[in-house]
Amino acid sequence: MDYRTFGRTGLRVSVAGIGTGGASRLGLSYGATEEQAIAVMHRALELGINYFDTAEGYQTEDVVGRALEGHRDEVVISSKIAPRLADGSLLDRVGLRRALEVALQKLRTDVVDVYHLHRPSTEDYEYCLHELVPELEALRDEGKMRFIGISESTSTDSTHEMLHRAVQDDCWDVVMTAFNLFNQSPRERIFPDTIKKDIAIEIMGAARGPFSRPEQLVEQVARLVAAGELEAGQVSPEDPLDFLVGADGVESLADASYRLAAHEPGVHVVLTGTGSIAHLEENVTSLSAGPLPAAEHDRLVSIFGHLSLGR
Repeated sequence: MDYRTFGRTGLRVSVAGIGTGGASRLGLSYGATEEQAIAVMHRALELGINYFDTAEGYQTEDVVGRALEGHRDEVVISSKIAPRLADGSLLDRVGLRRALEVALQKLRTDVVDVYHLHRPSTEDYEYCLHELVPELEALRDEGKMRFIGISESTSTDSTHEMLHRAVQDDCWDVVMTAFNLFNQSPRERIFPDTIKKDIAIEIMGAARGPFSRPEQLVEQVARLVAAGELEAGQVSPEDPLDFLVGADGVESLADASYRLAAHEPGVHVVLTGTGSIAHLEENVTSLSAGPLPAAEHDRLVSIFGHLSLGR
């Protein structure tokens, strides 16, 4: 396992991190038991993973706390709270403090390493900055959390407008963004500022959907060609990435996707989420491998680098 310094936090983190949200939620969404989910996290620890990401909205804080009990000094825990409640109202400072207290109980710890505001919209960003960040700073000063983060939703903000605005400010220690073959725009929109300010980057969605399911890739590329967003002659309609898999050790589309993200300048942690130990081991192998061959990397950037697709 490779480790990197997590930006200005100074924490040493594994390049591979465990994401406990997404469609799978460690397999819990597909019928796995909590014991099975815990077994996946314990295997992650054995593989050298020390970064675990959860959120109030994922409903996995409790299982993460159970899995990591007894390992607290070995791991970095990241959690999140959305700035809007289920009824659509905005979270206030009292609610934010209460949410962190509940998270600490579920996580079975006295302090969470990174606490994010989870997916604020561009319209809500100023409220978060002026109303919630001061409370996060107070909670940090009280020792209940260590570093302040912010995450995005590319399903509603595929061009990263909110994060592009956020990284102009100096309060964020950690930023969670999407980066994959079909959305490489953080390279221009976000990473120049995070690199300059030494803000830590964790990546979500590196190998979801079409990057792990070839049939979805074919359908997605066909839609992009039909919409004029890709040139038909650049890719094969039957096998759009035929030039990639098998090139100098590239094992699969998922392997290529993880390696593209892991070796992008400015990236520190790439999250992988699964309910399968075998799948976890495959993903860790990819995230521990070297960068993509230069020719294939440059071709991916040339063909897909202009896209900013959501998920």
